[in-house]
Amino acid sequence: MPPPVYASPAEVRFAHGEPERWYLPGWGETVRLLGWRVILFLPALGLVLLILTIPLHPLAALNWLLPWWKFWLFIVVVPTLIAAERVKNAIRSRADPFCIHCGYGLTGLPPEHVCPECGAAYTPGLIEEYKRDPHWFIQRYRSRGNIPQRDAPFEAGAGRTPPSRDGT
Repeated sequence: MPPPVYASPAEVRFAHGEPERWYLPGWGETVRLLGWRVILFLPALGLVLLILTIPLHPLAALNWLLPWWKFWLFIVVVPTLIAAERVKNAIRSRADPFCIHCGYGLTGLPPEHVCPECGAAYTPGLIEEYKRDPHWFIQRYRSRGNIPQRDAPFEAGAGRTPPSRDGT
């Protein structure tokens, strides 16, 4: 069963000649949205620091790296994959309503209005759809021109070919 659809990217309107602009959090805001989960990157940071010490103390660093490679693989890769998934979905963890074009917090403003920061129109449905998967929302917006009109005639292509002698 597909999830309910609250709004469509076709509802987004940019002024003529105005470039597309979409809110995607930067590194600083992503770290803030991750909260305590940022500690999942600490083992990877420790491994990077250990690797950087190889030129200074090659034998000591290699004695830590080589015998324990499975441990380092587990302690670095698993938390890093979890943290990368959280970074990808960081925008979902934002609880307040926000403008999908500039990221301005819309708490306390009417449900359907224009953003006081950038002047773009917003609705709660658009915000929910955008929060679900911003990259997919942007891709759907950009491909909306490739969809044929509802009543537009189209060419169906070549007719059926006669069956071959073997029945296929």
